[in-house]
Amino acid sequence: MLITFETMVKATGIVPEKFQGALRHFSEGSLETFMGAIYELISTPPAYLKKAFVKSENAGRSSAPVKIPFGSNKLQHCVLWEPDKVTHDECVMYFHGGAYLVGAPESMIDAANVYNSQGYRFCSVGFRLMPFHRFPAQVEDAFTGIAAARAWLKAHGRPYERFFVGGSSCGGHLATLVGYAQWLQEKYHISADDVAGVISVAAVVDADDMLLKPFPRAMWPKYIDLRAGSDAESRHRALLPFSPYDLLEKWENAAQPDVQPSETQAGTQADVQASTQPDAQSPKSLPPFFAIHGSADTMSPYNHEVKFVERLNKIGGPGTATMCTVDDPVWQHMWTTVTLHKDEVDSSMPLKRLFEWLEVVENNPDTQETEASRCSGK
Repeated sequence: MLITFETMVKATGIVPEKFQGALRHFSEGSLETFMGAIYELISTPPAYLKKAFVKSENAGRSSAPVKIPFGSNKLQHCVLWEPDKVTHDECVMYFHGGAYLVGAPESMIDAANVYNSQGYRFCSVGFRLMPFHRFPAQVEDAFTGIAAARAWLKAHGRPYERFFVGGSSCGGHLATLVGYAQWLQEKYHISADDVAGVISVAAVVDADDMLLKPFPRAMWPKYIDLRAGSDAESRHRALLPFSPYDLLEKWENAAQPDVQPSETQAGTQADVQASTQPDAQSPKSLPPFFAIHGSADTMSPYNHEVKFVERLNKIGGPGTATMCTVDDPVWQHMWTTVTLHKDEVDSSMPLKRLFEWLEVVENNPDTQETEASRCSGK
C-alpha cells in the first residue's frame, strides 16, 4: 500500500503546515518505505500517549507480578502476571518489541492486563539488548528465559508443559524462532509439541528485514556476532539460521538438515554438527500460528508475513496459520505494536479474533481454524 501525503495527514492530523510542502514533494512517486518511516516517527508519540482501556485495577488481578531472574544482566528476567481467576492452563510467554535496541519486560503491562482479563497467565520474557550484547544473544535469552519461567511454574504447582509464545516486532521474531527453529529447539531442549501456538504482532519473519538492511557493513561487527564476509550475500547467508521463513524449509522436508551458522559465540561447532542431524520431528508437530499485521506496515513488511502464513498453510494444511489483516492506514508498525493491547477486547476486531483463536487452539489442538484466517478489520 502506498503511503501518500494525504493518507499520512488524515491518519495523524499532526503534520505541521510548514512541513506539508516538503512532505507532499517526497510522497509523489513510489517512495513507500520513505513515507512509511516518516509516518512512524510522527505516529510514535500519539501511540504511547493513548490510554489503555484495561488497567491493572480492572484486569482481574490482585497479586503483585513475580520477577523470575535467569541471568546476571538486569534485563535477563521474566515478569509473570497471574489473574485471580485462571481459566486457561497455557501461560502466554511474550517478547517485547524495540528492534533489539530498547525495551524491558515490564513494558508489556498493557498486554498483561488484557490477557489477565481473559483468564490467562502472562509472562513477559526479557532479553539483553544491542549493541552492548550482539545478536544472537537475544535468541539465547529467549529460550533460556522461557525455560526459567517454565521451571518456576512447575516449582509452584502451575501447569507448565505447554505454552503459547508471542511477541511484537522483533519480539515476534523471537517467538517464531521458539515455535519453528528446530535446531534451536534441540539445542535448548524445547519441543515443538510444547508450543501450543505462536502469536505474532507485526513480527519480523525474515531476519534480513531487521538485521541486514538497516546496518551498513561497518556496523555489522558492532551489532551482529556472526561470521560474515563484506558482501551483502555473505551476511544474508549468516542470518539464514535465524530467518523464520527460511527455517520452514526443514518442516517441508523433515529429513533434510537445517541451515546452520558457522561457529560463533552463539554456539560451538559441536552444537552445529549435532543440530544438522536428521530428527524424527514431522510437520504434524507444526505449531499453529496467528498474526496481526497492518497492511500499510513497511517497517516489518506486511507482505513478508503474508508469505510466511502461506508457507505455513502449505506445510501444515489450510488453517494452520491465521492472518488477521488490519486495512487501516493508521495501523502501521508502531501504532500496531504499541496500541493493540490498549483497546477493549470486544470492540477490537484483532483482539477479538485472537482470543477466539486461542480458545479454539486450546480446546481443540487438532482443529484447523479457517474462519478467522479471513479476519479483516480494526
